[in-house]
Amino acid sequence: MLLVPPMSAGADTTPAPGEPATVTADALPTWQTDGVVLAMEIVNGVAYVGGNFDHVRPPGVPRGGAGEVARTGLAAFDAATGALLPWAPVATGPIFTDDVVQTECDNLGSNQYRCDTVWEIKASPDGSRLYVAGDFGKIGTERRYRIAAFDTATGALDPDFAPSPNSRVRALAVSDTTVFAGGHFTAVNDVTRTRLAAFNRADGALLPWAPTADKRVMAMVLSPSGTRLIVGGDFNRINNIWQHGLSAVNVSNGTKASFLSNDIPYNNSNNRSWVTDLVTDGTRVFASADGVGTFDGRLAVNPETGARIWINNCLGATQSISVMDGVLYSGSHAHRCDMQTYYEGNGFPETRPHRRFLAEPADTAQGVKQRILHWFPNAQPGTTYPFVQGPWTMANDGTHLWAGGDFTQVNDVPQEGLTRFTTHDVSPDVTGPVQTNFQAPTAVANGGGKVTITWGATWDLDNRKVRYEVVRSDGQVACTAEANSVFWTLPNLSCADLGRVPGSVYKYRVRAIDPHNNRISSPSSPDVTVT
Repeated sequence: MLLVPPMSAGADTTPAPGEPATVTADALPTWQTDGVVLAMEIVNGVAYVGGNFDHVRPPGVPRGGAGEVARTGLAAFDAATGALLPWAPVATGPIFTDDVVQTECDNLGSNQYRCDTVWEIKASPDGSRLYVAGDFGKIGTERRYRIAAFDTATGALDPDFAPSPNSRVRALAVSDTTVFAGGHFTAVNDVTRTRLAAFNRADGALLPWAPTADKRVMAMVLSPSGTRLIVGGDFNRINNIWQHGLSAVNVSNGTKASFLSNDIPYNNSNNRSWVTDLVTDGTRVFASADGVGTFDGRLAVNPETGARIWINNCLGATQSISVMDGVLYSGSHAHRCDMQTYYEGNGFPETRPHRRFLAEPADTAQGVKQRILHWFPNAQPGTTYPFVQGPWTMANDGTHLWAGGDFTQVNDVPQEGLTRFTTHDVSPDVTGPVQTNFQAPTAVANGGGKVTITWGATWDLDNRKVRYEVVRSDGQVACTAEANSVFWTLPNLSCADLGRVPGSVYKYRVRAIDPHNNRISSPSSPDVTVT
């Protein structure tokens, strides 16, 4: 048996000791949307999704097909089964005219637009309330300006929670008593609030808490201690103090908190990055970034100090992250990871198609280089400008990982807007190694009854180790090999069939088998005569 040394990617659904296991790369049956999904939260066994869409439909059904039903900007699904639930509030906005193209709104023609997208969904810590935010002006027939709350037990709109920010709310964080909001707004209820505000959870009353951000806030998360609000976005200053992209404010009084991070670069307006998402595992805070010629990756920081723990930087904007069982999952269009020193070993070179999903260890120690884990499902991006990168939001309940965005296929199967994954013990890993480009082997007679069979390895979406069986045309396994493979480095393998009778004629084919016994087969070699 030939054993090839490990490649730089580690872990998978059957990882080596000490490595975190990922979910499988198998996309589970999931309902679809007819537009982009930008927000997601899982609470009490329900996956709530928001974005810019008008209908949802069953898996495997094209747009307008059987079973499609109306859902406007908001929908809910059983997190475990993916089944559609009855909850169906309608998020809408007024039509307006503008001679400036509004790329993130519905273009109705003749310079008319409607902005009604749901950009954020967050649940209260006790799971009793669901808060949604974005561009909308109404929920059903009730006026709700860019932020609203729902009772998760009944699905009803909260009649008392009705603040009125004057522009988009892009980010939310919720404590036991308070809803924190960030975005593009400059006032709430006609009171100055510069892109950051806080509301009483009980009645939506605007609170005195009033830090400022000079530009858009796009993400926020409370520190595990609950004393700090970590904020991310494209701002340069918090409370008029320079700290680009990632900072912190005190929950008690809105003053800027000490925060050591300077990892989100700003060189000039055409060479900068911004934070797109923030999550915590209860110990660390993780950030993802987009950028113009700079940082597109992910990093982990100490939430109480802002000190960097680890950082990486694949080129290709990261729009969403979710941490589950020691793994940080991300949605991006990563296309190059080999030009920087953050990864252990070599990352993948410039590649097409871009990788829309990645995974890495969440608990990598400070100062230790990060690794890419072996989890490579993929998605075909959609065409809804400017959301054409694929996944834009992720959420998990500890068992199921959901992803939403602007995509039309997952793992080469038609699937629009939503997908989900789970662990091998919940839904067995049933996808075998990759068939594409798994070519027929070459068989050469060497004399003395020996035939050497050579072939190019394939790879697997969620297992780096692949076992190979070389099968003779008499149906017997002639020899075996094993190799660790990643999509960017596929070794050439060989093994020998010994003790054959000279003059015998055989063909050979190769079976590739993953650790869960999923298998594919190559075409057969030409005939070879044993010598």
